[in-house]
Amino acid sequence: MDVLFRAVADALLSLTVGRPLPKGRKSHKPYLPGLIIVLHSFGSDIKWNPHLHVIITAGGLNLDRKRWVSAPKRYLVPAPLVGTEWKLNVIEAVRKAHECNALFRRRLREDRRRRIDIDKLLGHIRKKRWHILIGPSLQSAEKAVRYACRHTKRPVIAEGRIVKFKDGHVTFHFKDYRRGGSHSFKKLPVLVFIDRLVQHLPEKNFRQVRHYGLFSNPKHTEYLGRTRQILAQRKKRRLKPINWEQRRKAAGNRKPLSCPRCAHPMELWCLLFGPHKYIAQMMGIKSDERIATGTLLTRNQVLSQTLAA
Repeated sequence: MDVLFRAVADALLSLTVGRPLPKGRKSHKPYLPGLIIVLHSFGSDIKWNPHLHVIITAGGLNLDRKRWVSAPKRYLVPAPLVGTEWKLNVIEAVRKAHECNALFRRRLREDRRRRIDIDKLLGHIRKKRWHILIGPSLQSAEKAVRYACRHTKRPVIAEGRIVKFKDGHVTFHFKDYRRGGSHSFKKLPVLVFIDRLVQHLPEKNFRQVRHYGLFSNPKHTEYLGRTRQILAQRKKRRLKPINWEQRRKAAGNRKPLSCPRCAHPMELWCLLFGPHKYIAQMMGIKSDERIATGTLLTRNQVLSQTLAA
């Protein structure tokens, strides 16, 4: 996975820093952009589908770090050239990793490593065309950042997508993009289902979000400070983290921990959630009953229910 990050960063930086472009392409002034690269390893059907989402600034500091250079208006970088450069970088990095026996997580024995025809594999990859999608320029990167980063902190599959578990098989629904984004169902043996989930667990200390260029960790304070000074921008204040009660108040519930009868302050003890609508249908539970089963219990309520049981 480290190969993918470094390869795409090198491909983009080699084009923006001032590499000569093919005939017919107007050259631009070299600049150092900021890159945020996010790794997604799964698709809607939880298969192994590693792909990268890249957020890049539409411009950057010039090479002497004294002036801001805006990217060309019509295009950021040529997409076919980025795809070719990225492919060549990946092939070269994979070859070097194979020679050092660092291509796989576990160290393979010498006889098994020799069975892998790396030249045939890389030759097949070289013939393929790598597709790069470069979206339009955004006035605000908030939506793009939310979309790219929300997958890094959520599970591979939501519990609500699991329809049923019967006879050692798990059935779940997913969005099938091959059929225009319609909802489809997939049935897998439970061990296969677990194996698909486990393969997406990152290794310890593996970073799924990485920064390059202006945002690179060693220099980001210096580069961003210089950029704000040139563009006359103020540093945005970080929002203070808020707790659960404050979020409920912001959503319209003024006093979520006040007793609805006597207004006495209550202590949050636990949360209970009802079954999902698919499971509720299988169990014969109506929608209003399902909603009622998800409730907030205070300490006194939990103790009273425990004593009653």
